[in-house]
Amino acid sequence: MEKSVKPTSEERVLAAALKEFAAHGFDGARVDRIAKAAKVNKAMIYYHFKSKEALYERIVSDLAGMIYERVAGVIVAESDPREQLYSIIHRYIETITLVDRIKLRIMLREIAGGGKFFKKIAIPRLIIPIIAKIEPVLRAAQERGDLRRDLDPLYTFLQIIGGIVFFNIIQIPMQGTVLEEMAFKGDYMARFESNLMNILKNGMESEGRER
Repeated sequence: MEKSVKPTSEERVLAAALKEFAAHGFDGARVDRIAKAAKVNKAMIYYHFKSKEALYERIVSDLAGMIYERVAGVIVAESDPREQLYSIIHRYIETITLVDRIKLRIMLREIAGGGKFFKKIAIPRLIIPIIAKIEPVLRAAQERGDLRRDLDPLYTFLQIIGGIVFFNIIQIPMQGTVLEEMAFKGDYMARFESNLMNILKNGMESEGRER
């Protein structure tokens, strides 16, 4: 029988920090509470991460890196740009759905707090690199006549991705309300994706294109 591997002190600190930052945001989080929850002393936290800011940046960076790797991984050169676009959207929906709700709480607090670390980490390491990969796909689909030429690739990307992120984050304040029962039960992510794809195909694709 295999023995379970105990989490390292660094892993315990990260797990405790996730809960602390989700509950209190960066400014309200306390290293003392993180150390107590992780069952380590403060010196151990500073050994691994140097500062509270470095610890928070690690969490934001890990999340941005995970999303980028999963989404960028489905972008294949010389594939059908229209199908490529829908594959990217599917992977983004799938990836955001996999993000633990506690991390969504951190995202919500980060954005509400002005997005200092979002600007420092997520924009240069996730948003800009993904735009650089997706924009050519959108333009190629337009050039082939698959997508309407009056669509702005940048706004199209931001509106699609923004809608997906918002839908997942909005689950948090909707907990315990009638809207949670209406929109977030059963196979709701499959229904959300199906509905979004219908909207996109009818709104983005060129008239006369076989769907």
